[in-house]
Amino acid sequence: MKPFKEHVQNVPSFDWIVREFHCCVEDNEFACSWHYHSEYELVLYLDPDEAFQGSYFAGDAIGDIDHNSLFLYGPGLPHMVAGRSVKLEQSKHHTLIIWFAHHWVERLIALIPEARNLKRLLDNSAYGLSFSADTAQQISSLLKQAGTLERHQQAIKVIEILVSLSDDTKAKKLSTTPYRIKPLSDDSELNHRIERATRYIETYYGDAIKISDLCKRLHMSESSAYRMFEKHYGMSFSDHLKQYRIGKACELLASTHFPIALVAEKTGFKNISNFNRQFKELKMMTPTEFRRRFN
Repeated sequence: MKPFKEHVQNVPSFDWIVREFHCCVEDNEFACSWHYHSEYELVLYLDPDEAFQGSYFAGDAIGDIDHNSLFLYGPGLPHMVAGRSVKLEQSKHHTLIIWFAHHWVERLIALIPEARNLKRLLDNSAYGLSFSADTAQQISSLLKQAGTLERHQQAIKVIEILVSLSDDTKAKKLSTTPYRIKPLSDDSELNHRIERATRYIETYYGDAIKISDLCKRLHMSESSAYRMFEKHYGMSFSDHLKQYRIGKACELLASTHFPIALVAEKTGFKNISNFNRQFKELKMMTPTEFRRRFN
């Protein structure tokens, strides 16, 4: 189940697209393919009749889909949905989606400095984001209006939607691991070190690495490295490494048939019992249960 790149449309460059999709599947079981985009994807699930029971899978995150579930997926973040119909009669289950391009939002931020919160929204979308019920309700109303407008009027609604998302202080990251097609660029010394630390973990997570190994690469003290991780990731180096390893284990469990012991070994867990314990602690299910559900 390796992710494939889904092309939104054949036009080589576009700013945004608003689409509505109705579920017309007669089968009880439904799943979209494990995929990602070059664009940002904002998706709103509408199921007022509670006709669908399903889950989203974004990076290494899993969760339930309900009426007015609202998610933002950044470029390169693999995602899918799987579930089943629980009502055979005609229902109102459908989705509203906006795809928008990075270059368009960058121009928007340059033109409207007051919209600088949009940059944080874009950065955090690498993890996938879910939004509060109040914001989802607001976006639902705006999206329903946007679909029927002329394009110049639709632009105003799309901008209003993005600003509303960026103002949601209750938005939550989905995946413990960020996924990006291209890494974010920043010339500051701190962000340069964060980028190097990220690349180091991405390269050597399968080995028995310690913070002292990282500090030698970055030419910094352990106390400075601890502060950097607490400030940037909101957690310690060891917790971040554990979450990253579990995230990579999720990818392997979903996309390969490797034995679970081999998955543990490839992701830096030399003890299968420790792997099973830490996996269940983070994912609330065993590796076997995870594979059964998503592979």
